[in-house]
Amino acid sequence: MEPRDPKESDRELLQRAAAGDLEAFAAIYRRYQQIVYRFARAMTGSSDAAEDVTQEVFVGLIADIARYDPERAAFTTYLYGIVRNVSRDRLRRDRRAVPIDAVALVWREESPADDPLECLENAQLAAVIRKALGRLPSRYREVIVLCDLHGLSYDEAALVVGASVGAVRSRLHRGRQLLRLRLARVAPAQSRRQMNPARCAI
Repeated sequence: MEPRDPKESDRELLQRAAAGDLEAFAAIYRRYQQIVYRFARAMTGSSDAAEDVTQEVFVGLIADIARYDPERAAFTTYLYGIVRNVSRDRLRRDRRAVPIDAVALVWREESPADDPLECLENAQLAAVIRKALGRLPSRYREVIVLCDLHGLSYDEAALVVGASVGAVRSRLHRGRQLLRLRLARVAPAQSRRQMNPARCAI
């Protein structure tokens, strides 16, 4: 069999996968496994749950891949929607409270990061942010994760969560407010000044 072009488009891979080409599906898995895992981990707060969600997402995807309509949404948007739904189902099945153990918002550092003391301060700040984010209601947490961590636009996030663009804007604004309030109670003032979450692209 001839080697495939690694730059082959999602649409081409999906068409081949829908026709039963397992090599094409494997390429899709390699391309998106980490994205699925990171989003699932941010949503569930658990590495073990994220692994289960990732497996469930791709098992479901291979069974229903022909249902994807590229005219309705980009594949990444479609995939985020699946991960969101599977993650929420997992949380409903597993009601125990779990800490967010792997989410780190993006912030711009004011000085080089090779200073050990600064690295420690950054790690401590990341831990504070993870804890605060994990305590937000899911409707706020998911849009912060989608927009601020994964860089989705308002339109894309709206498709993922099944809400209007206006609702996404409102939830994101409110979620950021709640996150800042929680951080204000525990984060050092200097660290809060350094933190600058990425904006959701319009």
